[in-house]
Amino acid sequence: MLWEPHQTAFTTWQLASGKTESTTITRQRWIQHLARTYPSETALTVTEDQVTQWLANPRWQPATRKSALQSIRQFFRYLTLTGTRDDNPTRLIPSIPQPRHHCRAIPTRIITNALAEAATTEERFMILLGAHAGLRRSEIAALHTQDYASGWLHITGKGGHTRVIPAHREIRPYLESKSTGYFFPGRFTGHRSSDNIAKKISRLLGPGRTPHQLRHWFATTVYTESHNLRAVQELLGHADISTTQRYIGVIDDDLTSAVNTLPHLISY
Repeated sequence: MLWEPHQTAFTTWQLASGKTESTTITRQRWIQHLARTYPSETALTVTEDQVTQWLANPRWQPATRKSALQSIRQFFRYLTLTGTRDDNPTRLIPSIPQPRHHCRAIPTRIITNALAEAATTEERFMILLGAHAGLRRSEIAALHTQDYASGWLHITGKGGHTRVIPAHREIRPYLESKSTGYFFPGRFTGHRSSDNIAKKISRLLGPGRTPHQLRHWFATTVYTESHNLRAVQELLGHADISTTQRYIGVIDDDLTSAVNTLPHLISY
């Protein structure tokens, strides 16, 4: 494959600069996707027009397009920095804005039902790590006994940044039940894939539900109880507090209660 040597070198460069395994895997997949789209081109010959056409895929949602652009932009940036390629074919493509969306926190009853439906201790632990620690699916998959000490979780998230999270009393027994290794080991070596974790949690939560909604529930619930946005930001590991604000959702029952506080305006 004509892209492979450059992709391998790029991956090594990312890991050396502190990027997480999850980030490098995501970028590898997008580079491979672009390579499959233009099999007769190489990383050195693919053109700006071809990259633009690839990103214009009408089936992609904004978040998908944003992930694809970020991945290949960094790849071609690496090639230009190392002098491997003279130009960056993504240079004229503007950054894709994050679409504004109204966050609806997953109802607590959905989580408690999922915990009741869980057939194994492992499945319950997965759910609780999302709900009581706000971990991303990739962070759940890669959780190691070395990440827990003296009641605190030390989590390396996006961008290689480490955050500390106090372990909730409901997850401590799970964390203390294993002395060494990954909490969710792979079949042969390493740890489970984040996709494997996501499928298990989504199945338990029900149709249309995702593990990331547990992270939103964590943020919403902590903020509702504490009203401390900076604390929520630190717990989630967000560099920008505006990202944290988007995570704090509204529970439907709270909306109903809020509207019901309005006085009657019509005399009956």
